[in-house]
Amino acid sequence: MNTTLSRIVAWGNKWQVKFAPHKTQLLHVSRSSVALRLICDGKTLVPQDEVEVLGVTYDCRLTFKAHIERLARESSWKLASLRRMSWLLNSKGLEVLYKAQVRSSTEYACLGWGGAANKHLALLDKVQGRAVRLIKDSGAGQEP
Repeated sequence: MNTTLSRIVAWGNKWQVKFAPHKTQLLHVSRSSVALRLICDGKTLVPQDEVEVLGVTYDCRLTFKAHIERLARESSWKLASLRRMSWLLNSKGLEVLYKAQVRSSTEYACLGWGGAANKHLALLDKVQGRAVRLIKDSGAGQEP
């Protein structure tokens, strides 16, 4: 791995591209407890427990627990906002808002983290269950 990193840095120097080792993130995905020591441009890369790439949080065990917890928390906040305005909309309007605001952000990049353990995915199922109850039980024009 260090040889490959050295070749990448040499390629960058040849083509006048600078790589910033202090911005490089190292995620060592393994069950092994052996420490990985990688050097990029003379600086040792420090392994991290979690790395976020394009909004998806990867951890060193690929459990996606932190990512799913964040998704569930953000979805709950959005659903709470939807609940506060539920007296203004009928069930169809609530469903459209749910699909646009809550479900679309929840399903982002789900092919990557969708294979997580059921105990982690259960958090999202709870949020979806609350949304189903909210939409099903909504009455148009009824104030809270």
